[in-house]
Amino acid sequence: MKKEIVRYDPSNPAHREAVRRIVYDTGFGGETVAPYFDNFDLFADMLTLYYTDYDASHNFLAMADGEIAGYLLGCPDTAACDSVTKREIYPALLRGIISGRYKLTPKDLLYIRRSLSAMIRGEHIATPTDVYPAHLHIDFLPQYRRAGLGSKIMLEYMDYLRGLGVKGVHLGTSSAHRSALPFYAKLGFSVYSRLRMSETVFAPLHPQDLYGIVCVKLL
Repeated sequence: MKKEIVRYDPSNPAHREAVRRIVYDTGFGGETVAPYFDNFDLFADMLTLYYTDYDASHNFLAMADGEIAGYLLGCPDTAACDSVTKREIYPALLRGIISGRYKLTPKDLLYIRRSLSAMIRGEHIATPTDVYPAHLHIDFLPQYRRAGLGSKIMLEYMDYLRGLGVKGVHLGTSSAHRSALPFYAKLGFSVYSRLRMSETVFAPLHPQDLYGIVCVKLL
């Protein structure tokens, strides 16, 4: 297998579509989010729109024999990302829901209600972005995992951040990603905080306790 890491190209529609497809197909513990959420476009927009449409300059793709195997969506300035998300992306998503551009099913509405309830309850881990200002999201299609591409793309991104003078990076995961913590630990990340989610967006199909986890690393 020929393995390489390339920069995401915002002018290439295939790159954007691949990122959106992968996030939907791996959106719950590395498995498809389809049992919990029907609307592909809304789910992909919620998780990737900032990185594909607002600031695509820090993303990387993993290639296996010329196919897009996975991605790393990066941001060296989490505060800037949060600002754009609250000011522009959330209102755009809401307008899309109200206008009917996103055709929602009861499953989608339940997911959204539970997400909003978790936000209202304050079930969110505040990361010290003064120490760890950068963040990342990484996902791979199942057939390309454990091939060394995950470590390769992470190391390239961290070298990229060092080149920008960034001193620390964080990421979010959950206890549903059973293989994630050993993978991140191998790369030098440590667990910053764990938070039990009292009502998750994946219940009742996933009735087990679910924990949100933030991992951090100094660069």
